[in-house]
Amino acid sequence: MIIIFLFAGAILFACSMIFIHPGIQKIIWVTVGLLLSVGSVILMTLNYNTYFGMKVVSQTQTAPLTSSVKGKHVLLYQQIGTKNERIYYYAANPLQQKLAKTNPGTGTVKVVRNAKLNQVKIVRKTRVYRNEEMRLLFSNGVPNHQFVSQDYEFHLLPGWKLQQVTQKKQ
Repeated sequence: MIIIFLFAGAILFACSMIFIHPGIQKIIWVTVGLLLSVGSVILMTLNYNTYFGMKVVSQTQTAPLTSSVKGKHVLLYQQIGTKNERIYYYAANPLQQKLAKTNPGTGTVKVVRNAKLNQVKIVRKTRVYRNEEMRLLFSNGVPNHQFVSQDYEFHLLPGWKLQQVTQKKQ
């Protein structure tokens, strides 16, 4: 919709500059066309750079955490890079065969030791339009429900250990 306003402003500006005779009416129509064009460009730039008209929505999911290795109380991780960049392998269901893993490029991971319960808390953040008018105005640029980040928080009971994996776990 904002593109339509941009084209309408440009056509209004051009037509009023060419076809309307000099006078107060020409000044008004040229100003309206110019303001519509420049305002549309500014709003489009704000939308692309600062997500104007959008808000961040968080969805929290909590699941019980079971050991990554059967028979032990262990949370596995794989070191990537030189700092605290790690991939954690976890299971939220004891019958789960394939371990789920975190993605350090999309969010943060926090490990809380000596917690009361074993659980994993996953917070997924997405951008959504503030209201229907903003969605109609900017829907051609930034999609609704755009992924922002996914943060993990592992709560471990006393006695649980972190263990590094030497080979890539599937």
